[in-house]
Amino acid sequence: MYLEFLKAKNDYLTASRKAAAAGLAAASGGNISVRIPGTEQMIIKPSGVTFSDVDESNLIVTELDGTLTEGSLRPTKETILHGGLYRLFPSAGAVVHVHPVYSIMCANVYDEVPLVTKQMKQIMDCPVPVCKIKSNTVDEKGMAMIREMLEKYPGACCFLLEEHGAVAFAKNAADAENYAELVEENSRVYWETAGRVR
Repeated sequence: MYLEFLKAKNDYLTASRKAAAAGLAAASGGNISVRIPGTEQMIIKPSGVTFSDVDESNLIVTELDGTLTEGSLRPTKETILHGGLYRLFPSAGAVVHVHPVYSIMCANVYDEVPLVTKQMKQIMDCPVPVCKIKSNTVDEKGMAMIREMLEKYPGACCFLLEEHGAVAFAKNAADAENYAELVEENSRVYWETAGRVR
């Protein structure tokens, strides 16, 4: 069990550094979580800590409902989103929620974003859905909206939140972070070309 925790923690730290290097969120925005295998717990970023500043000293562990079980810092406000996705997709091992610019722009304008890059077409077989949640964080009502939306897009492993960026989930943190980068690239290509096509 301890070895699984160590692997999950190391996967988290690697994905967090990669997200920081890719510029997927400004300041302390965005959050990553990794589910601890065989448990109903997740490693998650504390509130107010940037992706580049996350390390072993400030990572925390919570139950899927956000209850703090290890660490002293306050969990991100998005624990409902992360825990909800783990309940919805039991095979998911990591969730990445980031705030890249083109994903936000597309989410503010469109109801879904077509797949316009070969990389996105390799990981999804449906458009990237957009959830029009108006609140600053995903609460239980927002999670219900996400659940309903994803039922209409059964092949989705990424989606966008209006004014709030991109969410990707996968079996591990490396894949989830890669998907977040790819959905931002897809959003940028679509945004840059959609106006010329119209």
